[in-house]
Amino acid sequence: MNYKILLTSLLILSINPLSANAYCPQGNPRSTDYIRRKTPDRCEGIKVQPISGNSLSLISIATRNINDYGEKISLQVPRIKKGNNPEVLVTSRDDKHNKYNYILDDLLLSNNGESFGFSWDTYVLKKANIPANKLRALASYSLGSQKVYVPVTLAKSSGKYEFVFYSQDRVRFTSLKIFPLENKKEDNPIYSTSRKTANSGEISFIWDGSKAPGGRYKLHYIAFIDRINEPSDRIENVIVFEHHPNWLK
Repeated sequence: MNYKILLTSLLILSINPLSANAYCPQGNPRSTDYIRRKTPDRCEGIKVQPISGNSLSLISIATRNINDYGEKISLQVPRIKKGNNPEVLVTSRDDKHNKYNYILDDLLLSNNGESFGFSWDTYVLKKANIPANKLRALASYSLGSQKVYVPVTLAKSSGKYEFVFYSQDRVRFTSLKIFPLENKKEDNPIYSTSRKTANSGEISFIWDGSKAPGGRYKLHYIAFIDRINEPSDRIENVIVFEHHPNWLK
């Protein structure tokens, strides 16, 4: 594969994983369209958002425990040192039948001291028949040139973190490891796994970080996009995230 193409693909992935457009129009609040909604202020709805081929996107780092929808649902984003105005994106994608692509972004977050919060009504989620177990959430802070992810708590914590990737292509992970950020040699990972069978759509990894000390970590993975009668494309990336065991309680 052309080196420049791969480098560009990795750059796009590291900067803007599955991001939604910042602008959303006004519209009928009783529809499920992706529009600006009030009380609280946010962009929410169903939107056609094609994902280009030859890509592997991180779509969620979250801990969640949602069996069904009540009248409202809430999320919490932990605050980190020097972190302000986290970027938050909640999505749900029907990768089998392409019937929906739910997006919630541009949120007016409340400042709760140690965290940022948001609570919204479930009208769109219910009307569009979005499964409660298919909600995904991603939050990050921009600290200078570095993007640091933090886990989003959706409703309640499950006690574990769920890392979810998405690709339209068949992808296999030959290596996925978690290390403390200061571990430059990347020896003795605190979590290590792989997925040798290629799959498309969502690919999830569960990590119980309740015994890991608080701090900054890196998730280093090597994956291959497989195609019929074509060479596989190798993708290697490092995702920096912060963890604290209290966030899993």
